[in-house]
Amino acid sequence: MSKKILIDFQKIQDPYSGLGQFCQHLKFFFDKSELNLRYWIPGKFQKLAKKLPFILPDCEVFHAVHQDSPFMPGRTKTKYILTIHDLNALYENTDPLFQKSYKASLQIKINRASVVTFISQFTKSEVEKNFDLKNKMIEVIYNGISLVTQSELPVSVPNGKLIFSIGTVVPKKNFHILVDFIKELPSDYKLVLAGTTFHIYAKKLKEKIIEQGLEDRFYLVGTINEKQKLWYYQNAVAFIFPSLLEGFGLPVAEAMSLGLPLFLSDKSSLPEIAGIDAYYFKNFDPQKMAQTFLNGMNEFDETKKLRLIERAKLFDWKKASERYLEIYNNL
Repeated sequence: MSKKILIDFQKIQDPYSGLGQFCQHLKFFFDKSELNLRYWIPGKFQKLAKKLPFILPDCEVFHAVHQDSPFMPGRTKTKYILTIHDLNALYENTDPLFQKSYKASLQIKINRASVVTFISQFTKSEVEKNFDLKNKMIEVIYNGISLVTQSELPVSVPNGKLIFSIGTVVPKKNFHILVDFIKELPSDYKLVLAGTTFHIYAKKLKEKIIEQGLEDRFYLVGTINEKQKLWYYQNAVAFIFPSLLEGFGLPVAEAMSLGLPLFLSDKSSLPEIAGIDAYYFKNFDPQKMAQTFLNGMNEFDETKKLRLIERAKLFDWKKASERYLEIYNNL
């Protein structure tokens, strides 16, 4: 039987990004499906992609798994599913010409879509404010959690009370405020930040750490594998994430599943994902942040830990993949 459903998994080539993780985890469960699926992945249709980079093979259903996918089905009969993760681009680039172009492009995709899905209620509400959904079929499908079961000792293992954070080191993550934050805490607290460091922002952050003599308290460790990530989660006393722009915030859900105390920005989707048992920074004054942290560490107890672990069950890749498969099947 010919394969009729095509899914854009190009981002799977970047396993350390949120979109790369999204593709990897869905593909794991999609591979077990009896539906006739095929994946648009670099190399798989390489010859065709070089000749016709924006034209897809014939299919009955096409799923663009993120809003910036350059691909759209040419056949009018092809059903088109669009998943929108965030509108971060509109906040990161305020140039009027860019904004106009980006909005026009995304509106065309929304207009073409048979179904539009979102990874959080926050993202859904942001899209509703900025775009016309034209009575589309819309749905929120949360991301899931899929940590490995065995850990591995990382290269950088600080002595002391470990505070962990992870994410691509770019401006929207707001990691630079953690430099002054860690200075306000007792010296036995150490901070480890893991994540891709390709951006100039990461270079400037490293320079700031060195300038302030904090190399023995703030560890910028770069990319780590899944087993090393689990080790940091398991050995941390808390998880911190001051991000300004998140469509979901997968590391928050991962840390939550292990019952870590969560110290987060109160921006974007993070309160929706973490709920009432996380601690939120109302502003980024380092002294106030430190006070929020220390008060939270003193207050955090087994009851809060168990409630966080229970809440994390909302986020399940198997359930997410099953819902996407249902949508494919219905279309």
